[in-house]
Amino acid sequence: MTLKTSQRSDIQTFRALDNLRNVNEKIAQGADIIRLEAGQPCFGAPQAALDYAAQCLIDNPVQGYTDALGMLALRQRIAAYYQDYYGVSIAAEQISITAGSSPAFIMSFLSAFDAGDKIALCTPTYAAYKNIVKSMDLDIVEIQTNVQTNFQPTLELLKNASEKFDGIIINSPSNPTGTIIDEAEFERICNWCDEQGIRIISDEAYHRITYGTKAQTALKYSGNVIVMNTFSKFFAMTGWRLGWVISPPDMMERMKKLAESLFVAPPTISQHVAYKIFDHLDELDGYVASYKENHDILRDMLPDAGLTKLSKGDGAFYFYVDVSDYTDNSEDFCRRLVEEAGVSATAGLDFDCKRGHQFIRMSYAGSAENMREACQRIKNWLRANEAGAVNSKAV
Repeated sequence: MTLKTSQRSDIQTFRALDNLRNVNEKIAQGADIIRLEAGQPCFGAPQAALDYAAQCLIDNPVQGYTDALGMLALRQRIAAYYQDYYGVSIAAEQISITAGSSPAFIMSFLSAFDAGDKIALCTPTYAAYKNIVKSMDLDIVEIQTNVQTNFQPTLELLKNASEKFDGIIINSPSNPTGTIIDEAEFERICNWCDEQGIRIISDEAYHRITYGTKAQTALKYSGNVIVMNTFSKFFAMTGWRLGWVISPPDMMERMKKLAESLFVAPPTISQHVAYKIFDHLDELDGYVASYKENHDILRDMLPDAGLTKLSKGDGAFYFYVDVSDYTDNSEDFCRRLVEEAGVSATAGLDFDCKRGHQFIRMSYAGSAENMREACQRIKNWLRANEAGAVNSKAV
């Protein structure tokens, strides 16, 4: 007898992580691959923050549970950071520390929405969003953005959505496009959503990784938004699995109870690293300067290599690249790129199931030397295939 399994857990494969695992296996077998597929910094947390955490282990080797919502001292440091960086005043009591930002989505969706509510996703979009939404028994309303809207939502797009929706995820700077929503447009969207009773979930994971235009927090425009962030990107603590969520005061009791029962507490030692990392923002800004150098290398060299249609790339460490001149099958394009040219990238189908077959995402969080070499390899590969399968769209 076959027992029942749930429909809500029958979600799509997270192709980017499958791709990452495949590249890891190839490298372990000795393959020479330049990695543009993984959305994680090549840097680690500043050494001084690690030394502080190591001393915490010496002073108190038994690292027990913290409060379910995280150490109060860390929540206070985050609140102070919002005042210093954004000029926005929030209470530490509105902040929940989570084991990466993914649990923040689970807690927030459970706190804000009921099964059957509709959540708008602006494609192309981070692949895990749709899977989280489905697993919560929520319905997706897809809103397609494009290069003309800088791959970000506009108020007009929201007003003309195919269905009414109860919530919307906005990601700026965006994964996979690296684009930033226009500040005036963002304010208009926040005001309209407040008028319509629509809850905004603002994923601000790539804030402070920007190249000219500062990304503004949604908290500047509305007190009803839920704001997510993570220590994995700007703060370069990817494997430490720590993030935070800022919620309206009337949601905090729900957030606390969910945290207690679903997660107990975020990892203690990771919180010590995060507490100290705020003393080293200058070093982290130096990481961003390296990403900017990589951004400029790809912006200059990819068109010469043959990839001319790039997203604007205002922030994060991604370009979303239109490869429709070469293929209608971005997954096979990426497979051939890694096997024949030794460069890994992520197929666009992870981010847009309708149009992603013509796009790939490239991450430039590695070294400048690798960026230059990757562009040269792509150039050589595309030219070697000018009369063959790549250019004829047979891939």
